[in-house]
Amino acid sequence: MTHKNIPRNSSIDRRTALGLLSGGLAALAGCSGGLSDSSDGGDGSAGPPEEQSDYIEETSIEIVENGRQLALEVAVTDEIEPSSVSIITESGREFVSDYFSPGETRTRLSLTEGEDSNEPLPRGQHTLYLRGDNVETKLPLELGTTFEFEEVIPGAEHPDFVDGSLAVVVRNVGKRTDAASQTLLNGEEKSNRFVPVKPSETAVVKFDFLLEDHGGNCRRVDERGEIVEIDQALTVNFLWSDSVTVSLPIRYDDTSGCKRSLAGEPEEITATPAETET
Repeated sequence: MTHKNIPRNSSIDRRTALGLLSGGLAALAGCSGGLSDSSDGGDGSAGPPEEQSDYIEETSIEIVENGRQLALEVAVTDEIEPSSVSIITESGREFVSDYFSPGETRTRLSLTEGEDSNEPLPRGQHTLYLRGDNVETKLPLELGTTFEFEEVIPGAEHPDFVDGSLAVVVRNVGKRTDAASQTLLNGEEKSNRFVPVKPSETAVVKFDFLLEDHGGNCRRVDERGEIVEIDQALTVNFLWSDSVTVSLPIRYDDTSGCKRSLAGEPEEITATPAETET
C-alpha cells in the first residue's frame, strides 16, 4: 500500500470544505467474516456514505498542498477501531491508502497523485474500502457531475479581475462536487488551477490577457494590419466531468493586436464525453 503524506486537520468544517459528496458516493456495504453495514443500494440512488454506513460519519473534499492537490477526508465512528481505508480504481488498482493511528477516527486520502503532475483519480466507478477490527466495508465511489455554460464576463466587470481578462461562468447542475482544473484557448493550455464548484453553485473561471495583452506579446492579425474578428474557442476542463467549450468572436481593435473586445454573443459547443479508465 502507498501512504500519501497529506496534512490533516483535527476537525472538518462544513462551511469551508468543498462540500459533501451529496449523492456522489453511492454506498453498498460488503462484509467479510465480521460486522456489516445496514446500507443497501448501489444503483446510484443511494446517498453519501455517512447516510448508508454505520461506520462512516462524514466525508468531504478539500484542496490541500497550495491548491494543487485534492483530498477526500473520511471520518469514522469511534465505536470501531479502524485500521485502514483505501480507494480502489474501477480497473482494480489501489490508487491510495492510509492507516489510522490508535484512537484516530479521521484521515485524508489523496485524490491526485504524482508530486509534480498532480494527476487526479481517473473518472469511473471506484471503491472506498474501509477495514478495521471485525470490519470490512466496500462503498462505491463515483466522482463527476454536469456543468452548464451561463455567460461570459469581461474582466472590467468583475471586481477581482484585471481589465484585460475574460471569465467564463459555469454552473454545477449535478449532485456532486467537482473542480475546474484547466482552461484552454483554441486547444492550447491557458492556465492550470483548481476552482471548486459545489452542486447548484457557479464558478467564474478566468482567462488572463484575452482582451488585452500587457506582456508585450502582441501580434498583427494579418499582413495588412486590418481590424478583423476572429472566433476563439474557450474551454474549461474539469477533474471528473465533461468539459465546457464556447466559441466567442473577438474583435482586434488596433493593428498591433494588443487590444481586443467582444464582437458578439458566445455559443456553446457540444462537449465530448470524457473517457472512463479501462
